[in-house]
Amino acid sequence: MARALCEAGWEVRALARRPQVLSSGECRDLPLEAVAGDLSESSRAALADACRGADAIVHVAGLVKARSLEGYREVNVGGTQNLLRAASESAPGAFFVLVSSQAAAGPARNGRPVEEGDPAHPVSWYGQSKLEAEEAVASDWKGPWFVARPAVVYGPGDRGLLTLFAAAAKGFVPVPAGGSRVQLIEASQAGRAITLLCGRPDLSRRVAFLCDPDPVRISELAGLIAHLPPRHARTLALPDFVVRAVGRVASLQEALTGQTLAFNVDKAREVLAGDWLCKPELMQRDLSLPPSSPLDYGLKKTWDWYVSHGWLKL
Repeated sequence: MARALCEAGWEVRALARRPQVLSSGECRDLPLEAVAGDLSESSRAALADACRGADAIVHVAGLVKARSLEGYREVNVGGTQNLLRAASESAPGAFFVLVSSQAAAGPARNGRPVEEGDPAHPVSWYGQSKLEAEEAVASDWKGPWFVARPAVVYGPGDRGLLTLFAAAAKGFVPVPAGGSRVQLIEASQAGRAITLLCGRPDLSRRVAFLCDPDPVRISELAGLIAHLPPRHARTLALPDFVVRAVGRVASLQEALTGQTLAFNVDKAREVLAGDWLCKPELMQRDLSLPPSSPLDYGLKKTWDWYVSHGWLKL
């Protein structure tokens, strides 16, 4: 997101819990103004200073794994409310862009892709918390605002599908709900779309999806990833009852250890919810975006980046 904004000529202030990461990681070549802080109430002053004089505020932070709905709410809802309050003091006229998630809308309705304006039906704690964050923006921000709901995000620098890539590197890729269809979007394409949005306050007060229009079955996606290693990995289909059982065991482990895992009973519920389809009307009609990379090319580019940056061990 920061790279896309900088390349488009925006002056970017980046909120970071550890600002030194911005000068040593993937953002080290970007002209970012680092702001130390987080989304908690204790960072209220830092948030207000960071937003002062801003033309646009892009809220892309969020919690993607937690042991309970309240755990998600603390950051995804409470953190959003803290940012809204701080920004209303120092940049009340800014264009507030919330990066939410397709999970807030919920899966397809009997095979029909979800469209803008359809009632939301989240099936997971994560999705519920993102929906409540959306509602906070719509009710509390008096200036122009926009809610973007990306589908499954992948690409260089993004960890969204890293677990599957790591499994492929070890020789096999698990395939839960293999017949279900999903839509994806490359991280760089999502960044470009949101950057274009920042200059379009005329699109205010909309909630829209970001994704490539063509869906792919999970089994096909797993197969593409399995063919990325020099020695192709195998795919392993997981029956639904196995996915549920693994989720229950993981949640029990979380309860016993206090550790938060990437997969638990809530994530299992999300995986088994059927097709995750939506209509990217915004990208197709309102934003002049170049075409996305073909999925097989985008996945290969992601694999090569993971390997070159030491994220995968071969």
